[in-house]
Amino acid sequence: MNVDAAAALAALAETRTALLSGIELPASTGGAEAVAAESSDAEGDQMSAVRARAPQALADEPVYDDEAAADIQGNIIPGFNKDHQHFLFLRFGGIDGAREWVGWLAPRITAMDEVLDFRREFRALRLRLGVREPGLIATWTAVAFSFPAIAALAGKTDANAFGEQSFRQGLAERSTYLGDPTDPGHPGQRANWVVGGPDNEADALVIVAADDPNDLDAVVNEILDHAGAHGITLIFGQRGDTLPGNFQGHEHFGFKDGISQPGVRGRRATSPDDRLTPRFLDADDPHADLFAKPGQPLVWPGQFLLGEPRQHHQDPTVPAPPARAFPDWARRGSYLVCRRLQQDVMGFWELATTAATTMGTTPVRVASMLVGRWPSGAPLMRSPDADDATLAGDEFANNHFLFDDETRPSALVDLPGYPGDTHRPATGDLLGQVCPFAAHIRKVNSRDSGTDFGAPADTFLRLMLRRGIPYGEPIAGIADPSPELAAAERGLLFAAYMASIEDQFEFVTRRWANSPVQPNVGGVDPIIGQRDLRGDRRRTVDLPAADGSTITIELREDLVTPTGGGYFFAPPISALRGVLAAG
Repeated sequence: MNVDAAAALAALAETRTALLSGIELPASTGGAEAVAAESSDAEGDQMSAVRARAPQALADEPVYDDEAAADIQGNIIPGFNKDHQHFLFLRFGGIDGAREWVGWLAPRITAMDEVLDFRREFRALRLRLGVREPGLIATWTAVAFSFPAIAALAGKTDANAFGEQSFRQGLAERSTYLGDPTDPGHPGQRANWVVGGPDNEADALVIVAADDPNDLDAVVNEILDHAGAHGITLIFGQRGDTLPGNFQGHEHFGFKDGISQPGVRGRRATSPDDRLTPRFLDADDPHADLFAKPGQPLVWPGQFLLGEPRQHHQDPTVPAPPARAFPDWARRGSYLVCRRLQQDVMGFWELATTAATTMGTTPVRVASMLVGRWPSGAPLMRSPDADDATLAGDEFANNHFLFDDETRPSALVDLPGYPGDTHRPATGDLLGQVCPFAAHIRKVNSRDSGTDFGAPADTFLRLMLRRGIPYGEPIAGIADPSPELAAAERGLLFAAYMASIEDQFEFVTRRWANSPVQPNVGGVDPIIGQRDLRGDRRRTVDLPAADGSTITIELREDLVTPTGGGYFFAPPISALRGVLAAG
């Protein structure tokens, strides 16, 4: 590793995110007094144009009674988001033993209602106290199965009722289609995967998540003991942990992760204001029917749960009919894509350092252009010249931006203690001079920009619920790492829930991240883009220079390498107690 890259990596130790504090969340999220000026609808605002087509009365959102809220797995909605997780990839022995184990596991799977209640109390305490960990702890469990496992547990007829060809084929079979390495000697070639390859596919993936690592280990050991007693073997296990200190919530390259997540429409039956995703836009804000909070789009639950109302491809405010290509018992389940992604941290910062010399700027600025955010999580669109810890920590501002159009103020519900969004607004960036077209966040979510598939509303159809966590020892922010630490493996356990693997994960990967020209020109996604042309994996990224010219950077090595995973289905908990346990 060259000296300049090592220095840039070590300097990340100064990364800070200034959390909000002293904020009281309202008991109700509607009709309160606004704390910012109302948005204005300008002719160039494409999201406003979408809203102009919407009916005056927003379509009713789904209501989830106690039975439904206890049936949906909690890692789907709202997500576990725990600091310590263990991914257990299991293979069945005899089918009778597998069914008995599923029946034993069913009451131990954490449901949506439990996680919603916990996370709301946790969030309220965190915003009030201004601390990352307000003291509440829990341990939760989720499970999902491969297509062969579903066929064994529920029968081939039910398994074949799943309409996703990708799920039926499995991740290894789709690997080349996704642009993964084809060279037999490459560690990312599917035959070399640590799990999920042609000869080591898992039947089940169990995810255990906890605040306390000791609690995590206790539950993992209990699950493995019962699995072994029923003839089920652990073919691979991977521990994931949030990075320590200032890097909590960051991935191994050193950047804050998971900031941009869609909000799920719907509410629980307990109260009209008990939303699956809390609403912070005032009812009079022009975008209150499109966003839960500034920058967080509202998406119909059928994009993530089978059998629920789906997103309309033209009008985000009204639902499309639910999908029906699945067995009846699978309603409110979700497909789970898991990818074990090895990260070349040293290679990433060497690339940034070399490019910085060519461009006459700093390595951290180049790295931030590749991602689209500064290490703290502050978006380039709102802080183009330097990192901004305060912006990064403001959840009502750090995702509030578009790409083509300028950022306009949003009217929020009354939030005592919140000073308002006083940060620099984003200006339109039609030419990709602020946030490059190839930046990771712009490749996978083009926001208000039109794409090769049409209007901005189509982008809502591609969003996923991401639930990943880093694995391996961190190196970001460490001065003079030992050779052993530098050589150690580290990466991301990518996990995402969706209603269609093909239309969401595979579409974003193949059509956008891997493409040098879609959804806009400028090169492949430098972070997750995979592109293999008969073994040739060279890719390019265009970055804007200070003088307005374009510098083309060649990616000769893989910064992220797929080393395992699988395509799974996370069933409703009722199916775990019923058809999957009884056959």
